[in-house]
Amino acid sequence: MTSQRRRTGRPAHGSRGKLVAAACELFAERGFTATSPTMVLDRSGVGHGSLYHYFDGKEALALAAIEQMRADLMAKLGLENSEDRDCEADAENSGTTGIDAILDVYFGRTEGRALLHLLTDPTIGESPTLSQQVRAWCDDLRAAIEASITGDSAEGSTDDVSSGRLPEVADPHLAAALGRGLLAMPHKVDLLHPADPR
Repeated sequence: MTSQRRRTGRPAHGSRGKLVAAACELFAERGFTATSPTMVLDRSGVGHGSLYHYFDGKEALALAAIEQMRADLMAKLGLENSEDRDCEADAENSGTTGIDAILDVYFGRTEGRALLHLLTDPTIGESPTLSQQVRAWCDDLRAAIEASITGDSAEGSTDDVSSGRLPEVADPHLAAALGRGLLAMPHKVDLLHPADPR
């Protein structure tokens, strides 16, 4: 059996994408603070020099992962005019319909779980760059919710955030979905049903 060697100093094609995908999965499972660069490298299966070839550090990798998940938002929500309506179909199969059901499915997926972890991670709040991107992700969600309710296009709707239109339409749906998503997350502290001290 012959082994093919990769030239040193040049990461394999697709390594950046594998690193970003691994970071997305780990942020969904563990959050930002509990995810180490070594975990990302192990999950991605790329060489150990690859991470720092593409990214200056963990925060830069997190920004790329957030950007990727934000870019996938409309397709995952199933609200765009394309053939990819998995989230909407899953929501209909669950016996419920409407934006709330679609959001519940979204927060059960990798992207949604990652957002939940990022929103509850105090380290994110300490980084202006990361917290700004997480807020922008929430604004994207608000725009998608508003577009679903009003029938308007979600593109460009984030301009309405400053005018106050989006929050009054979208915030009740987003807040309720975030709450349900947090309650459904594994490894959470169950504040509603504390463990029996016996």
